[in-house]
Amino acid sequence: MLTVDEANRTALRWWRRAGLKPRIIFETSSVEAVRSMVANGAGVAILSDMVYRPWSLEGDRVEARTVHGAVPSMDVGITWKREHALGEPAAAFVEFFNITFNNAVASRHSAYE
Repeated sequence: MLTVDEANRTALRWWRRAGLKPRIIFETSSVEAVRSMVANGAGVAILSDMVYRPWSLEGDRVEARTVHGAVPSMDVGITWKREHALGEPAAAFVEFFNITFNNAVASRHSAYE
């Protein structure tokens, strides 16, 4: 199981919603280790599309399957140094981020929690 960021918590929520409990035999923060184990037939993993690549470092194929139904989201955040004023582009991004993700969080809490 991938442990970087919120991958493990997100995957466990997915398994729980499916009424299943995975048999976790290995945990790592290395995406490449998980990809290699899956490619070598040592298990399956539920991972973000962002880390998908159709091969492992050893050149073995990794197959992706589409899941059906609502997929649990991963939380994101934004940070900046408080003592420094944000420039106009950064302030616009923060405003966009707040509008986009605050709306998503509100709807996600009602749908998933």
